[in-house]
Amino acid sequence: PYVLRPFTEPEVNAQPGVEKARRRKFNKHLSSQRITVEHVFGLLKGRFPSLKDLPPEQDIRDTYRVVEALFALHNMCIDLGDSPELIPLFDNSDPDRDHDDPGDVVDADVDVVGYGGVVGDGDPEVPAWESDEWLKEAGHRRCLVILNDLF
Repeated sequence: PYVLRPFTEPEVNAQPGVEKARRRKFNKHLSSQRITVEHVFGLLKGRFPSLKDLPPEQDIRDTYRVVEALFALHNMCIDLGDSPELIPLFDNSDPDRDHDDPGDVVDADVDVVGYGGVVGDGDPEVPAWESDEWLKEAGHRRCLVILNDLF
């Protein structure tokens, strides 16, 4: 896990022409990926409205556990042909929600092994050394690697 952020305007403008263009291209690509992730979370919040009320002061390990479990449940629901619109109190007004075709029904005999999510009662694997500062630095290093790989 990394905290990837776009290059700031001063970081972009401090570079020579070709590098400046690469960093702007990277920022645009990162922005489009962020929008995709936001849409996925919007879809998840539409199916599980309790996510909207998750307290921000909650232990991050609990948050990881909740989100992982909900992603696993969400994927199972999709494979089983579940339609969120049939769920009582389903919030269809969430602007981030994707509008999938509820008519796509898949074989109901789905093997649930391999969906991921929470396994057992242990803590989710969030390394203790992943401080905010470490995540920012690691994210910046990762940005440079991705920048070189993409452009």
